[in-house]
Amino acid sequence: MDLQKSRIACVGMLAATVSFAVAKESPLSLPPGVKEKIDALVQAQPAQRVTPGIAVAISKNGQTIYENTAGERDVSSHAPMLITTPQPIGSITKQFTAAGILLLQQEKKLSIDDKLAKYVSEYVHGGEITLRQMLNMVSGISDNDPAIYGDHLTEPITRKEMFANLNKLPLMWKPGTHMVYTNTNYNLLGLVIERASGQSYIAFLREHIFSPLGMSSTSTIDQPPANMASGYHHEKPGEPFVTRAELHPDFSFRTGNLVSTTQDLLKWDAALLAKKVLNEASLRTMFTVPGNGKINTVFEEDKRFPVMLHVNDGKPTVYAMSWMLPNPHTKWHGGHTFLFESTNALFGDGYSIAMIGNIRDGGGFEPENLAVEIHNLLNPGLKISPLTVVTRQPSEPAEITEVQ
Repeated sequence: MDLQKSRIACVGMLAATVSFAVAKESPLSLPPGVKEKIDALVQAQPAQRVTPGIAVAISKNGQTIYENTAGERDVSSHAPMLITTPQPIGSITKQFTAAGILLLQQEKKLSIDDKLAKYVSEYVHGGEITLRQMLNMVSGISDNDPAIYGDHLTEPITRKEMFANLNKLPLMWKPGTHMVYTNTNYNLLGLVIERASGQSYIAFLREHIFSPLGMSSTSTIDQPPANMASGYHHEKPGEPFVTRAELHPDFSFRTGNLVSTTQDLLKWDAALLAKKVLNEASLRTMFTVPGNGKINTVFEEDKRFPVMLHVNDGKPTVYAMSWMLPNPHTKWHGGHTFLFESTNALFGDGYSIAMIGNIRDGGGFEPENLAVEIHNLLNPGLKISPLTVVTRQPSEPAEITEVQ
């Protein structure tokens, strides 16, 4: 998660290369005068060279009320970003991994209180941690991606190599006592889905989620669609957009491997609201933060471990199962790869906002906070605070409560 940066409020004339689709809105649902303000925010992102392209979709109580895009999905060809343009959604993938585990529990094919070792015998600490702890990121599994995956963040790695590296690392903490955002939790949970269901990870998701919900534009980065956006990075707004190696599917396959569109993400959000995929009990479990405020995240600058994400800020955890709940009115998760950023947010007043941009690193694109800014235009009576504020100093340790 990137540090919060100041947002440029003034919107100048669009650059000549900026292309954007006509917004789609429902006059009965979009507050008067708000469309133009949201349009300006969307168009400002490529105009100010914050990102090459952006797509935004908004729904209210499951009904799409706004769609808009700006900029380019491919800089070299100047192909415009469209609302139908798919791109990698990074860690939003975790929402589908968590849903897969909860679906299997609904089908009585597993329990989230099972030990990991019941399904994954290759991991030496599998008998010490539960699937629930992994879903909540309190398993104690190391977050040291380079030590686990080596140079394979962008290159192939075999499952045998991954386990050999992972098994060299001790658990960071006693399971259930600290929250550390760890991609390996969800990579292993994806393996649990395969072994409990007897299907490949993507086949299970297609059968149980994507096909029933009509998410026809959702796929994987190892089988990218022809119209997928090209990804870029830069360090500062206005600098040239350049490309680089992307995360390899062997690293991100169950934690950040999916490709999708804002339209498909809204279908997913609507299905959650309507309980089409997960039942009431599963949703309650998915949206429950462990420990009742008594489990701290590991502070980002803790020198004992190379904790890499600012969500690990030393405060009580706000991480449920693939959703962050920073306040009573917001559920969200971002997606960040080496070349793309995205966010999917549910707000307590019924608004859902999905956003993608084909950029990564220091250029000023903050989809999480842009979604909050848009929400606050939609409903100024429920003002949501920015989502990426980082605590600079560790808080006092809270009482330790274990999550079994």
